[in-house]
Amino acid sequence: MERKIFRSLPLLLSAIIFSCRAEESLEALYRKAVQNWKSQRSWEPWNEYTKELLQKWQNEKENRHRLEIVGGFEEGILAIEKATVARGEGQNISRDITLSQLYCAYGKVLLELNADECHGLALDPHTLLIGVEKLSRDSIPSTFLCRENAENALRNAATLDANNSLAEELLESILGMESVHKRKPKEFVAELFDSFADTFDQKLVEGLGYIVPQLVGEAAERLRSSYTAVLDAGCGTGLAGRYLKPLVKDVMIGVDASKKMLDIAMECTTRKGCGMDVSVSYDKDIKEEPLYDDLLVLDLEEITLQNTLMKGSMKSNGFDLIVAADVLVYFGSLFKLLQTFAKISTSGAGLIFTCELATDEETSLGFRLLSSGRFSHTKSHALEAALNAGYELFSYQEIVPRMEKGEEVRGHLFTFVLKKKGETSVQNEL
Repeated sequence: MERKIFRSLPLLLSAIIFSCRAEESLEALYRKAVQNWKSQRSWEPWNEYTKELLQKWQNEKENRHRLEIVGGFEEGILAIEKATVARGEGQNISRDITLSQLYCAYGKVLLELNADECHGLALDPHTLLIGVEKLSRDSIPSTFLCRENAENALRNAATLDANNSLAEELLESILGMESVHKRKPKEFVAELFDSFADTFDQKLVEGLGYIVPQLVGEAAERLRSSYTAVLDAGCGTGLAGRYLKPLVKDVMIGVDASKKMLDIAMECTTRKGCGMDVSVSYDKDIKEEPLYDDLLVLDLEEITLQNTLMKGSMKSNGFDLIVAADVLVYFGSLFKLLQTFAKISTSGAGLIFTCELATDEETSLGFRLLSSGRFSHTKSHALEAALNAGYELFSYQEIVPRMEKGEEVRGHLFTFVLKKKGETSVQNEL
């Protein structure tokens, strides 16, 4: 059933009464934007749509139609996102600026909702809010969920358009109330990736020139020609697994917090899926089999041998390779995570990961939270965390993991080896 902007009365607070005139006015705005967008082949109608909705929001004194206006912003976001996927579009600066304005406005109005309004919005089954599944009609009204989603919307706005100063200002107003270095709750991260799992590969590989999976695959091959047990930590839809599979002799396990991401990875085989170019013919001598031997919904900091390699019939004393491709950007300090990796690895095991690059001048902590919601890390922080966990550096290189707004994103790729018990070595500062 096609989603409509205007929600049925039972799903909203009884105190909010809508007039037919208000419904027609909002619906007319949406239809006008869609019609002009198609006829003009321009993103300007959506810019006007955002401005008109914001004007209605500012003029709404009695709070009677505020949730309807919020729904209007959600419809605009959905229309552009769906069109982007349907058309298979890559980078488009005009579209991104327009979408940035919509996300920014959406984040702004979410911040201004009161507790009852936020609760009413969360009960709507069509809302874009993340994390609503735990709420019920009997839940105590709170603005927490709307604030969390406002932060996410504003990060999207700042990522889409680096010149969106309002998004930056609103983000600062939120983050000033809590630690900007605190990692997001795992449930929120899982919901976030679930929400765009279907378009993840297309946006990264085609739209942003994403090459991290290939880079980590090449790094793994330089470290060793084959591996017995491989962990693809934060595997997502399986893009890195495509490059790791030829090196795996026994078992490869993928772990991610997003079930929907794993559902996509589950469809991947040695002949299809997981970023495989369908225009390239595969070797018919290759037996078609699942790319991963097991896929598990787990938070990375909760991984143990018992819930991975020793689960079921698989038996092993540890992984001899762990790869985290573009995953550590969702963690601040790396100390705890790298210690977790070391605990489930065999002596001499490899560890390969990428981070976005921060300089020592940019942060004294060794990592910093970017407006995109991702963390960048300094080389010294990664080295210190790895050395503390028992690793030694095998190789290091600065990379360009992807493009963003037509500009290269700074990153770096680390390859470590877990020292054998009792072994001491001088850290190699490459």
